[in-house]
Amino acid sequence: MKSKAWTKCETSRLGLIATGVFTGIAALSLSAPVLAQTTGTTAAATTPPASPSAASPASEAPAQTASAAPGSISPATAQEIIVTGFRQSVATALNAKRNEIGAVDVIKSEDIAQFPDNNLAESIQRIPGVTITRAAGEGRSITVRGLGPGFTRVRINGMEAQATSGGSAAAGGINLGRGFDFNVFASELFNSITVRKTQSADVDEGSLGATVDLATAHPFDFKKTTATISAEGQYNDLRGRIDPRLVGLFSTTFGGSDFGLLVSGAYSTSHKYEDDQGGAGGWDTVNTNGGFCSPLGVTPTNPLAGSNAYGSSATQCSTGVDRLPGTASNIAAYQTAEGNGTVQIPHLPRYGRITHDQKRLGLTGSLQWQPSNHTLVTFDALYSQLKETRREMYLNGISFARSLSSNGLPQTSVTDAEVNDAGDLVYGVFDNVDVRSDDRLVQDKTTFQQYTLNFKQDLSDTFHITGLAGYSDSKYSNPVDVTVSMDAVNSDNYSFDYRNNSRLPLITYGFDVTDPNAYSFTSGNSLARVRQYYVDNTFKTGELNGTFDITSDFHFNFGGSYKQFDFKAQRFDRNAAETTVPDLPAGTSLASLTDTVTGFGKGMNLPAGSATSWVTPDPQAFIDAFGILSGQGTWTMGSIDNSGARGGNQSVTEKTKSAYGQFTFDTDFLPVHIRGDVGMRYIDTQQTARGYQLQSGSAALVSVQNDYHKWLPAVNLTADLQQNLLLRFGAARVLARPNLTSLSPGGTILAQGTKSITLGNPQLAPIEASTMDVSLEWYFAPRSILSVAYFHKNIHTFVQTLTRSIPFSETGLPDSLLDGYPTVPSDIFTVSQPVNTPGGPLDGVEVNFQSDLPLNFLPDILNHFGVLANYTYVTSKINYCTNSACSTSVTAELTGLSKNAANATLYYDNGKLSVRGSVAWRSGFLTGVPGGNTGNDVNGTHGSAVVDAQLTYTFNDHLKLKLEGLNLTDTFIDQYQDSDRDSSLDYEHTGRQINFGVQYKF
Repeated sequence: MKSKAWTKCETSRLGLIATGVFTGIAALSLSAPVLAQTTGTTAAATTPPASPSAASPASEAPAQTASAAPGSISPATAQEIIVTGFRQSVATALNAKRNEIGAVDVIKSEDIAQFPDNNLAESIQRIPGVTITRAAGEGRSITVRGLGPGFTRVRINGMEAQATSGGSAAAGGINLGRGFDFNVFASELFNSITVRKTQSADVDEGSLGATVDLATAHPFDFKKTTATISAEGQYNDLRGRIDPRLVGLFSTTFGGSDFGLLVSGAYSTSHKYEDDQGGAGGWDTVNTNGGFCSPLGVTPTNPLAGSNAYGSSATQCSTGVDRLPGTASNIAAYQTAEGNGTVQIPHLPRYGRITHDQKRLGLTGSLQWQPSNHTLVTFDALYSQLKETRREMYLNGISFARSLSSNGLPQTSVTDAEVNDAGDLVYGVFDNVDVRSDDRLVQDKTTFQQYTLNFKQDLSDTFHITGLAGYSDSKYSNPVDVTVSMDAVNSDNYSFDYRNNSRLPLITYGFDVTDPNAYSFTSGNSLARVRQYYVDNTFKTGELNGTFDITSDFHFNFGGSYKQFDFKAQRFDRNAAETTVPDLPAGTSLASLTDTVTGFGKGMNLPAGSATSWVTPDPQAFIDAFGILSGQGTWTMGSIDNSGARGGNQSVTEKTKSAYGQFTFDTDFLPVHIRGDVGMRYIDTQQTARGYQLQSGSAALVSVQNDYHKWLPAVNLTADLQQNLLLRFGAARVLARPNLTSLSPGGTILAQGTKSITLGNPQLAPIEASTMDVSLEWYFAPRSILSVAYFHKNIHTFVQTLTRSIPFSETGLPDSLLDGYPTVPSDIFTVSQPVNTPGGPLDGVEVNFQSDLPLNFLPDILNHFGVLANYTYVTSKINYCTNSACSTSVTAELTGLSKNAANATLYYDNGKLSVRGSVAWRSGFLTGVPGGNTGNDVNGTHGSAVVDAQLTYTFNDHLKLKLEGLNLTDTFIDQYQDSDRDSSLDYEHTGRQINFGVQYKF
């Protein structure tokens, strides 16, 4: 979709807000006299501070160092930014926020190598407008102002980076998108997080939500040689054991303080972290898989009499499976369960346990050289490795998810049934149900490394340059992904009952699920799935920026950059059918290849009579017994030659050249002190997407190029209406690039008969939006703020998967794919692929309150207390197309958007004892539109509130103790299907976690 200019409606909206406040002020201030300018937090940006007349009381923070004038880089001895204590970190962060031009929130390290939270994502969620999603009980990704992980860019030490990890299906699986997985990193590696909610021309494009800057520590941050080490124990009440967490940092300067060296490291491990789950695994209309087996005498029989499908007849559902007698009760149960064919039945009524064994290692290194006050060179290196061994053990009623050809639903008879008012089959007793115990073993690893070289140089008193060269690489490898099942075939008296608890049903199986002899491992019924995944994301970046001081309060910033991003994904699947399994080796019993789940459901309040133990296959035992990972014989793996794996082999290369020009100003010339930036950014992106299509019966690599260029204006203005009252305004044109897997030209083509194509869309345009942000900030007391912000984003283009009929020539695929077929490029194909759709508006309000008590009207007994609280309301109206021409659509919220979100922290900090409690709450949000399975309009996750607490006690300058509790309210993750029925999808319990430890400074 072509880029559009600001709409008339948007222009009117901006005019109403800005007229009389900033119109004219911005123009007049271009020639106004000056205040000193400070270097911003990134090499590319130069940010003026607030004027002295509007100095924040928060600037009383002793650890905050005054910024240098642009003509002089501060010496190392003046750059100490050591922060001690939670109160001090909050004050320093607030001071940094106030001195920014745009809408920015900051989190500072509480102490050396000690972030305020155990996880970066969990720290960021304290910021207004930020919510998180979790995997294995810890924060994985973030949503900012209703826009999900793919709309947020992350920079580390000034350079864009990508970190991806794996996860269970309920946790989002393998990250193949542009979202950043924060769980890859130990939080102790960083000393600040900056979330930029408004865009400026000097900040790289790519975000609709926010740009998140992560910064590691540097040696010149410390005025003297510093060393610290800490050791913690981590205890989860579902795991029942203590795991270690170790952190260390060393920093020093030498050569007359011209050189600095810093190294730090963090290591942690968690053993068999348990994640117990229940639910239905989704809901389908009963006729999706052919319906239940009808009793004798019911017309029509299902499957139809005489079809001979798997031996079905008027007396048998299939070979050896007789129909129930045509009694009144059997007929009534069948008719209740079938209804008119629209009754919703659980796809996989089940319980399951996921165990996680994780090891996380992080290392940083930094070298700095400052030969004079006018030169600073910094080299940073960052390494992180996250290794996980995960087992996913489920006990499933597999028949409900399978068709007759897979020995599924039409072989199952109903003897009793109840359907609720919403149309869900919430209770049933069944015969001939196949019960599956499956166990998935996953071993994966994410290895991240980044190297950046930054320099700052004053060429004269009025001309300054900065530069950056960097390389980052995130490699995800998953060499082991093996799922094995054992099956108890045609079990009678199986039942499920969701009537008393829609999330935790009572399931009975009709046999002893702890007896391995009740199961079999046979070809055609059992499963042996083998897969491998590899994902590589690489950035290469170079940029050069300049600042010319036209006057002391009026500056021109300019620069350019080149960035190459490479994404490559590979997938391997077993060539043989997944249900083709060999016989057990001679002398080997099935029982010898099994394990047992025990103690399931601790803290879940399961219905009485629920199975808390069951036998499960041991994947490692099967691997060893059958040579599953040998890659030979029946275990041979395929990639582009394997129809199941082919679509997972894809790559994208993006080469982006950009340039910007920006005026910044800071003036007291007008009655109202004003500072701001006005600029334009130009980007030119050359994108090459590759994937595989079948051509003449064999896989062919398809490469498609898509080039686009954009002009992106941006303006940010801040006015000091009074000494402690700021009014901010920001507006910009922004874009985010489409999801990586959506760009693949790979897929399948049927070029004769019914011509069809299923593929990605390498011609997708970027997702664009016009944004506006207005906020009023009142710094009513030292280290305190009350602010209100309104933000609006008009999303002009969105991405949605549609099915449409178009000529082959309009798909962007090469005509050579039709070679050998009686087909020409003008022929019409039915194409299912992602396309650009209209999008829609997003609006929201943020309220933020922060105070370091006591206030004048509060008693002195509250001294040393403080509070942080914020609330965000966001709404969106995205138009999801419902036909190929997009002439009809349905309006729904953005996926991942919680309309309401709030955070609150109450703390006490007297310098020695620090205690705080926090609650993070978000309302429900959608995860898919339309919903999965059949007959569901949405998938979603219900709202949740998570309570954390932390206590630290500082004995002296060297020794500190720490105690931390996470998810103290033992909050469950509740996923559902369909907005009206609210049917259970997955209900997940990860438990509470307690951390305790000691830190020592040398």
